[in-house]
Amino acid sequence: MAKQMSKLQTYISPLLKSKFVRELILLPSTLSGRKQLNKTEEYPVTKPSLISHIERVAIYVSDLEHSINWYIEKLGFTLESITDPIKVEALPNQTIRCALLNTKNQRNALVLVERRDANGKKIRPSTNGYFHIAFEIEEHRTSFEFAQRLREKNVFISYGPVKHSRDGDGEIGGNIAVYCLDPDNHYLEFFFDMDKYEEKRFTGGLK
Repeated sequence: MAKQMSKLQTYISPLLKSKFVRELILLPSTLSGRKQLNKTEEYPVTKPSLISHIERVAIYVSDLEHSINWYIEKLGFTLESITDPIKVEALPNQTIRCALLNTKNQRNALVLVERRDANGKKIRPSTNGYFHIAFEIEEHRTSFEFAQRLREKNVFISYGPVKHSRDGDGEIGGNIAVYCLDPDNHYLEFFFDMDKYEEKRFTGGLK
């Protein structure tokens, strides 16, 4: 059973919505020059990336309807559309059906894909190909609030809420995050207040 939000977390969660409060908390370390939460220092950049952003993520699921309901009911996604069975050249003797889900600010951000073999039997997915998927919580909301939502929806919290920093859990990023598993054991992260990235200019050409 996941732990309930403490009284202190319940009290400070609304305060953390304010950027002013967050900056005030970090002010002592900022003035002393000891602030560690700098994205540029954590991930040094020597060349500009050729990639602008990630448009969408597609994951295999074992039961499309069940996963659609779970992502809508538990996490608050909205459904854009569901495809008919599709034959894909890269998957011989298989068909797929896809559900396209929207976040608040991006259409088709997450695609759920159900595979079936030539006999129409569902193919169970593997989650061995990646570690986790991270979703940013909408502005003015916190990971503490999202954790409370997960508890209310009876979703077990695997980890967090936790601050990713050298002074927190030893990780980098500076964000505060909470983690859970979906019905197919995809490891999901929900975070807010990620450190801002300060670009280092690169004067050389791309190769």
